Amino acid sequence: MAGSAQGDKSNYHAKSSTLDAHATGVFLNGQGDVMTVHHAIQHCGAVYVVKDNKVVAGTVHAVSPEHDLAVLRTPLKPYLNAVFVIDTEVPGKSQAVFAEGYNVVQRMPNRASIVFNAMSDPDNNELSLLSPVQPGSSGTPVLSEGLVLGMVVERVAPGFRSSGTTTLSQVGRSVDIKGQSRVKAVSTERIKKFLLDNDIVFSESNAPQLGRLQAQASRAATLTVGIICG
Repeated sequence: MAGSAQGDKSNYHAKSSTLDAHATGVFLNGQGDVMTVHHAIQHCGAVYVVKDNKVVAGTVHAVSPEHDLAVLRTPLKPYLNAVFVIDTEVPGKSQAVFAEGYNVVQRMPNRASIVFNAMSDPDNNELSLLSPVQPGSSGTPVLSEGLVLGMVVERVAPGFRSSGTTTLSQVGRSVDIKGQSRVKAVSTERIKKFLLDNDIVFSESNAPQLGRLQAQASRAATLTVGIICG
C-alpha cells in the first residue's frame, strides 16, 4: 500500500495540549517517518500527527494488517528517533520496561523521574506486558534502557485465551481499563521485517541508550507523537 494518501495534506498549528490523540506513534528516522497501529488509521478520512504545539497531516506509506502496523510520512523533523534492539531473543525472566501513550506522557508531571512502569511477560510467545496503559496507547513503543523492544497493539482481557481483546486506540475504545492488565505488543523482529520489506529506514543497536536509572518516560516523550483520525 506504499504511496497511498489520506485527506488534506496542508499543515496547520494547534495547541496540542488541548487535543486528545486517538493513538500513539513513534519516530522511526530523521526523515519524519512515524510508525503506529493499522487499526487506528484504517478507517480515517485523514490522519494527523501531533507533536509539541504542532499538528501536521500524515500520508500512509505502508501497512501490515496482519501485524497491525502502519507507517506514516510526515514533514516533522524529530530531535530523536527510535532505536530498535538487535537481539530479539525473548528473555528468560520478566524485564522492567516503560510503555505509556502520548496523551499521558505529555501531561505526566513527574516523567523526569520515571524509569519504568510495566513488566514484560516471558511466558507468552508474543511480547506481552503487565501494564496500566489506557485507550490512546495503541502504537506506544515498549522501552528498555531506551531501546525499543516492541509496540503496543491491544489489551488482552483476563482469561485472554477465550475472552477476546480490546484495542487501545480511542477509535476502538469499548471499555474503561483500570489497574494493571495484560497488554500485547508486536515484537521488534516482526516490526523490523515489515520496515525492511518496505524499504523504510530505521536504527538498531544492542547498546543501551539510557543508563539503568535514567528516566525512560522523558525519552518516550521525545520519541512519541499523537495520532488523530480525521
